[in-house]
Amino acid sequence: MNRPNLFRTVVTGVAASAVTYTLISVPMIHPKDAHANDASQTVNPTGNGHDHAAMPASPAASSKAGDETKFVTKYTCPMHPQIIEDHPGTCPICGMNLVPKLFPVKVKPSAAETATHAVATPQAQQQMADDHSAHDHSAMPSGTTASAKSGAETKFVTKYTCPMHPQIIEDHPGTCPICGMNLVPKLFPVKVKPSAAETATQAVVTPQAQQQMADDHSAHDHSGHDHTALPSGTTASAKSGSETKFVTKYTCPMHPQIIEDHPGTCPICGMTLVPKLFPADTKDSGGQAQPQAQAAQPTVAAPAAQETLPPVAVAPMTLKYMNVVLAPVQWRNLTRQIHSVGLVGFDENRISHVHPRASGWVETLNVRALGDTVKKGEVLLTVYSPDILAAEKDYLVAAKSGMPALRDAALERLRLLSVPESIIKQIADTGRVTRTIPITAPQSGYISAINLREGMYITPTLDLFTIADPGKVWVQAEILERDMQQVAVGQPAEMTVDGIPGRIWHGKVDFVYPELDPKSRTLKARLVFDNPDGVLKPNQFAEIGISGVSQGDVLTVPSTAVIPTASGARVVRKNADGTFQPVHVQLGDSAGGYTQITHGLSPNDVVVASGQFLIDSESNVQAAFARMTGAVDQPAQ
Repeated sequence: MNRPNLFRTVVTGVAASAVTYTLISVPMIHPKDAHANDASQTVNPTGNGHDHAAMPASPAASSKAGDETKFVTKYTCPMHPQIIEDHPGTCPICGMNLVPKLFPVKVKPSAAETATHAVATPQAQQQMADDHSAHDHSAMPSGTTASAKSGAETKFVTKYTCPMHPQIIEDHPGTCPICGMNLVPKLFPVKVKPSAAETATQAVVTPQAQQQMADDHSAHDHSGHDHTALPSGTTASAKSGSETKFVTKYTCPMHPQIIEDHPGTCPICGMTLVPKLFPADTKDSGGQAQPQAQAAQPTVAAPAAQETLPPVAVAPMTLKYMNVVLAPVQWRNLTRQIHSVGLVGFDENRISHVHPRASGWVETLNVRALGDTVKKGEVLLTVYSPDILAAEKDYLVAAKSGMPALRDAALERLRLLSVPESIIKQIADTGRVTRTIPITAPQSGYISAINLREGMYITPTLDLFTIADPGKVWVQAEILERDMQQVAVGQPAEMTVDGIPGRIWHGKVDFVYPELDPKSRTLKARLVFDNPDGVLKPNQFAEIGISGVSQGDVLTVPSTAVIPTASGARVVRKNADGTFQPVHVQLGDSAGGYTQITHGLSPNDVVVASGQFLIDSESNVQAAFARMTGAVDQPAQ
């Protein structure tokens, strides 16, 4: 009999984040056929040990399982959409901030999920419920009905990368070895595969397998087992993997392949190695040569540069082509010449100041301008002073009194007021007082300062004129700290000035000041020079040469023979067998083209005074090969 068919929507399964609905065609069961259908069903009376696999599958279970589509949030660059990251950050191409965006991810359901979510008929669902209720779940391990996803678990760790060079990735903060920029933190994915124990624990166990496991376990003899000795948590396996440790080593910023266990310098560019964290299993660039490299590092006690350099054999014709000049090591008297700069000034012993002895008014001013030359005794100005006029009257009264003591006292008072002897004689001869008194120049020279004008009221505290004698000048020289011990009073000195080229003035050190200048950190020395024609002017710059303390009988070599290096000085010595060998020396003072040798040479040695750099370079190359190979070099040809 034909019956209308109805379509019913049945829930087939629940995924991790979505529910899938499937339309299934199910025939309507007539009430009259219910008993026939019930009789046709096969029921397990015991319900224990049933086989779920033997149950006929419903039409819905045979439907095709499709992939589930999930969306996850990732981060991409608005300008470069090909840049996709799992975490916030910046674009490695343009540097813009990454923006969040949803991306589809297809997830395939596992076989257990498909079987669990399959659609069954009402009769099959009832049969499964009866069988499941009668089933013994005591032997089934907990959590085995749901299968876990197999595969690698993705984790993120923080590492450090360069914004300009994203290929530079480090496990610790630092700087980029290419551009020197500071590394910035960034999340990087790390895939961790589950262990075999985790996979086995998460495996799906079928009901038949569960029953078989229970039967086998119950029939097993446990008399010889000690379950108490089993460690807790053995059902879940721990993650396997070695812990990475980091140690501090030293590398070159320009040559990151250079890795050493100790501080030092890069053998390629000479830069100082910088500390950096490396995994513990990282090998240094030296390998087995690490002890030799460590010994070659310069230290304070025994610097590597003081090693003995090998001798070099040079053919006579080659020496001629190289223009090699030999010079003996000799004893000489060295007198060091100290060069400095100075400033010309007045000889303060030849400066005079003019002051009045009494207050008054300037009646006549004879010298009115700076720089005017005056002679000793020349009248500079005349002054009217009431005090001097009163002293003159007292002198006349004392002279007429006939009392010699009173007259002498009045005369001494006039002299103390600087009244010239000519004026005193005039008063005594004429018997009349003089209204104005002249003030004369105390010395010859020129007016370097003037502080009055005609008609001014002057007092004894006022400096009327300053007169300087240019016949001698002082020069204040600046002496460096390293030359302090070479300067003493009485040493000869020479001076030249740019304003008068070709002329040399000879003088001597007159005084050495006891203190250093706190700003320039130099010692001042005062030099005296004659200036009869007055061509040397105050405040003029001069170049000074002072003959230092003479050192007698010191071992010297030509200054051109010395090779200065960062670790000390060397000279190339000619050996008795005709070879040339660089030797380390200690230097003293230098003067007259010769340098004192305090250690490293003997009086009978011969050194190369010119052309020694090629020989020294060849010896250094041979020494470098010797350090690398550990062999003792023969004299290089």
